[in-house]
Amino acid sequence: MPSITGGIIEGRPAAWITREMRLVEPQTDEGYGGSPLPADRIVPSMWNRAFVVLFIAMFVAMIGLGMVSPLLPIYVRDDLGGPAVGVALSFSGLSIAQIISAPFVGSMGDRYGLKPFIVGGFAIYGLGAFGYLIADRWELVVFFRILSGFGAAGVFPMTLAYVGRLAPPGAEGRYMGVFSVAQVTGFGVGPLLGGGVRDAFSSEAAFLVMALMLSGTALLTLLMLPANARFAGEAEDDEDAPPSLPWSQMVRRRAVQGAVLFMVLMALGWGAAFSFLAIFVVSEDGLGLDSALFVGILLSSRQFMNALLQPLMGGLADRVDRIRLIAAGLTLMGVSQLLLPLVPGSFVDVGPVTLAPWVLGAILIAGVGESMAMPAQQAIFVTLGRVVGMGSLMGLNNMGMSSGFLAGSLVGAAVVGTFGIESVFVFAAALMFIGMVSYVAVMGGARGELAEAEAYAKRLERREAEARARNRERAAAQAAGG
Repeated sequence: MPSITGGIIEGRPAAWITREMRLVEPQTDEGYGGSPLPADRIVPSMWNRAFVVLFIAMFVAMIGLGMVSPLLPIYVRDDLGGPAVGVALSFSGLSIAQIISAPFVGSMGDRYGLKPFIVGGFAIYGLGAFGYLIADRWELVVFFRILSGFGAAGVFPMTLAYVGRLAPPGAEGRYMGVFSVAQVTGFGVGPLLGGGVRDAFSSEAAFLVMALMLSGTALLTLLMLPANARFAGEAEDDEDAPPSLPWSQMVRRRAVQGAVLFMVLMALGWGAAFSFLAIFVVSEDGLGLDSALFVGILLSSRQFMNALLQPLMGGLADRVDRIRLIAAGLTLMGVSQLLLPLVPGSFVDVGPVTLAPWVLGAILIAGVGESMAMPAQQAIFVTLGRVVGMGSLMGLNNMGMSSGFLAGSLVGAAVVGTFGIESVFVFAAALMFIGMVSYVAVMGGARGELAEAEAYAKRLERREAEARARNRERAAAQAAGG
């Protein structure tokens, strides 16, 4: 995989890339809208073997991640007698390993290929899940959570990078929006499955189901995933492979800084508030509703609302200003977290399940906000990734998300310990509102860099058309010769 070092790209002058990505001004008053897709543009079908395999793999990975979300905090606190910091680390300890390893995994994925890290990541992730079965102290649960993080550092950023390479220029939002359905639906099914298995059998049974699913997915990707992700518009005989910038150059770009800031903001609020959502539901300091299943329903309903709207919002992100769409989504997420401790905590019995409908409504607002923000931001990541290196940027994205998630959960634990459990949701909402303003300010100053990336995407689009023309000419020549 080519890299840019010392002004040279595999023997080509660095002017090669700047010539192809010269600054261009946005053509509409909306600013960068992500290469709006012409109505007559024919986009290749995304449902090829690689996309389908990765869709299934991400769905299973997110089920595994979601299964332990309502379980580990309760398991550590009630079954193992862990302190507040143990509860927080059991939820976000996964992030520690990702912070350390994700950037390096991303860079190596650009250089050596993405598939080995996806397959190996699932294997390690599954091994960590088996570890929960033998953990008899809260410290061991945190240890295996961290081990799972090393696997997650291969699974999540490399899978997104692979799909990013499949996405044609101008259709990044559509591809990432549809693929995000696997992410959010899997994470929605996970809490329901985990909470249901825990209530019916035990936490250990849920850990076993998770471990078997992850191990099976490692085998699926090993056998079925193509070794190489064909970069959108890259012909078989094209020598120009995607560039990969060194870290020192990549992190100086304002567009990269703003994109990573978004992930940090999302994870800070999510880590602070949702690390303690389960405790808020079951403890007497919160709702006092002793049901892991309702915790699963809350997390799942948010994800299902997100999944329902993601394809629509992904297509919208290809046609409107992505930064404004993200700002609106962050605002709704902040409103949702602010409402959680303020809405009435009344209960309604629905069959065997007791629900808190106002709390459920506040969670659904978060799902709407995430469905607006996530496809647009992932589309920006894909567009930038073509310039700086898809794996490297997705690894940096994962590091930012993990850092925010870890910091949010730890600061959230301090807020809970000092001010009470309801205060953590107000704190998370304040983070979202302040962060939204900061994000808009940073990305507003990165319009030129986004335009560079858009110009490079247009070059790829021209290459795609030229490759199709060459293939048609070869086919015609072969038919004439035969």
